[in-house]
Amino acid sequence: MIEHIQGIKGEKLNQIAQIWLDANLDAHSFVNPTYWTNYYDGVKRELAKAELFIDTEDGQIQGFLGIEGNYIAGLFVAKQYRGQGIGSHLLSAAKQTRSELTLAVYEKNSRAYHFYINEGFQEENHELDQVTDEFAVNMKWTKDGGAKDGRQ
Repeated sequence: MIEHIQGIKGEKLNQIAQIWLDANLDAHSFVNPTYWTNYYDGVKRELAKAELFIDTEDGQIQGFLGIEGNYIAGLFVAKQYRGQGIGSHLLSAAKQTRSELTLAVYEKNSRAYHFYINEGFQEENHELDQVTDEFAVNMKWTKDGGAKDGRQ
């Protein structure tokens, strides 16, 4: 079940923050792990007040998508639930609330890059992330751009 909420606290916040950390460490081996651990507390504070789409099954959080305006700040699925379509379901839920979505994904995170391409996102440009010194691809999806919107 996907829940669309603004702000979260308690044990759900702890679960989501841990999914964020674990997924970033798994997906971004090219970034120093201390980068993620150093940002953990700040990200947890932001998650507490963020607009979120959360996928749960039997009370267990399987993944979530955080969004600011039309920008997808992150889409994360717990390791044991990856490859089961949860990311696509979360993205579909977000697409139903917006006519346009943007995001950035590291060039070296090819799994995520191809996921977004398959979901109808198109490259806008490439930029150097000044903090990690890695290149990111800025991507965009529009409902009227012939992209998938979860209803086709």
